Amino acid sequence: MAVGESLLQPAAKPAQGPGELGKPITSAAAWTASGAAAEQSKWVLELSPQQVDEILEATKHAASTGKPVQEVTRDDFPLPTLAPTLEAIRQSVLFGRGFQLIRGFPVDRLSRQEVILAYWGISLYWGHAALRQNAKGHVLSSVFLLSHRDEATSPSQVGHVKNITGSNNTFGVRVYLTSAAQPWHVDASDIVSLLSLKAARSGGRSGWASGASIYNRVLAERPDLLEELTKPVPYTRYGEINKGEKPYYEQPVINFYQGHFQIAVNDLVAGQSQQLPGIPRISDKQIEAIKYVAELANDPELHLEWDLQPGDIQLLNNWTNLHNRTEIDDHEDINERRHLLRIWRVSDDGQPLDPAYHNTTNPIGRRGIVLEGQQDTVPLEAE
Repeated sequence: MAVGESLLQPAAKPAQGPGELGKPITSAAAWTASGAAAEQSKWVLELSPQQVDEILEATKHAASTGKPVQEVTRDDFPLPTLAPTLEAIRQSVLFGRGFQLIRGFPVDRLSRQEVILAYWGISLYWGHAALRQNAKGHVLSSVFLLSHRDEATSPSQVGHVKNITGSNNTFGVRVYLTSAAQPWHVDASDIVSLLSLKAARSGGRSGWASGASIYNRVLAERPDLLEELTKPVPYTRYGEINKGEKPYYEQPVINFYQGHFQIAVNDLVAGQSQQLPGIPRISDKQIEAIKYVAELANDPELHLEWDLQPGDIQLLNNWTNLHNRTEIDDHEDINERRHLLRIWRVSDDGQPLDPAYHNTTNPIGRRGIVLEGQQDTVPLEAE
């Protein structure tokens, strides 16, 4: 669908203090699947030929600066007519329903290096900083499926990958590098965006659920679990720590801070954390509450699903939405496998966050991965 007039109207920013624990959320963030389906034209943007041409021209201009991708700025990537639409999308993701899909990004008209530059450039319109996503300092990372058997046949693509098993049952292996289904979870930024380069043979369907609607259902159906969801849950750092830091961090599943609702959960990582020595124990009641959140997220009325095709971009507000991915049956040829690019962005006017959701070593105050001596990197291939 083409962009409608409604998309060009930025969502009104919520006033400070609109939410309170124990009271239902009535903002646009508390969406339902049926309601969102009826308004699909408001959250799906089909890029026009003119908009695609503008992206291609901006990519050429950015490339002509000679700057590394991570040093390219908005001034280096001018989008005079598309910029207002991208700002409306940003406003809707941060302050409205919390998600957006863009279709028709020109991945088939650009080299890999140009695709990365173009994706980086357009993402500059969604936030001022890109958070590092792992210990390698990736501010743009590949979500790509690899396994041990590939190491002998495709060393050029797999040389940088270690301890990848294709299973989500191995402690310390990030699920996004496997074919396993990803459970409902959040990432660690104001906005997470995914650009699809290649689709799987089957599976890998992307889903996202309204955290605000999940909270409303907990409040209405299981208020006895609400207190459990406000207690801190320990999560492993996967060894990505600085000297003196604990191997885990703690944050509540549900929280209101200065009136702003936040949700954060990942039952897989929480479960893996329990294998660490000396980590706080998760109580049986907390486990019940976390499982109930996942059960609600699986309710067809509280989540949407989409098969991301090459050129599709998905954007989500990490503080109000959960997301997941179904199991993948992928191609044998490593070069044909499902491949996504991911960027985490922080916005100057993003909602205030409880310190529990911060990374104290990150100077911009969001989580991300910040390690001593680490440099921002933008790899051309999956690592």
